[in-house]
Amino acid sequence: MIYLTKDDLITDAFEILINESSNDHTGILDEQESRVVAMVKSILSSKYDVAKIFDAVNPIRNEVLISIISRIVIYKIIRRNAARKVPTDYKEDYDEAVKELEKIATGRIVLNDLPSPTEDDQSDSTSMWGNNSNKDFYI
Repeated sequence: MIYLTKDDLITDAFEILINESSNDHTGILDEQESRVVAMVKSILSSKYDVAKIFDAVNPIRNEVLISIISRIVIYKIIRRNAARKVPTDYKEDYDEAVKELEKIATGRIVLNDLPSPTEDDQSDSTSMWGNNSNKDFYI
C-alpha cells in the first residue's frame, strides 16, 4: 500500500474482518487503496497538490485523509465477502467519510498542512463574470 498501512485499517476495523475479506486475493488491499486514492485525487486536485500528497516514495500523511481513505477501503473490502453482510456501522462510516471528502473538496473543511497546487499545475483558463440580471449582456 502506498498511502495507508495495515495498522491504519486495523484502527478502524477488526483485523479478522479485513483478513477474511481479503485473503482470497493477495493484492486486493493494494488495489482497493489505489482505487480510493485515485478517487480522492480527482476530487481534491483543484484544492491540493495531490501529486505531492500521494507521492509513491514520500507521501504526505494527513490524519484526516488517512481516516477517510481507510474507512472507504474497509467498506469496500468487507463488502467483497459475499458470505458476510456489511455491518451498518461500517456503512455509516463509509457515508460519513464520503461526506467529509465532499466538504474538503468544497472548502468547508480545510487541511492546512497539505500543499496547494502549484501554479504550474493550474490551467491557463481565467474566470469570466457577467451580470445575469442584464438581459442585454451577451458572451
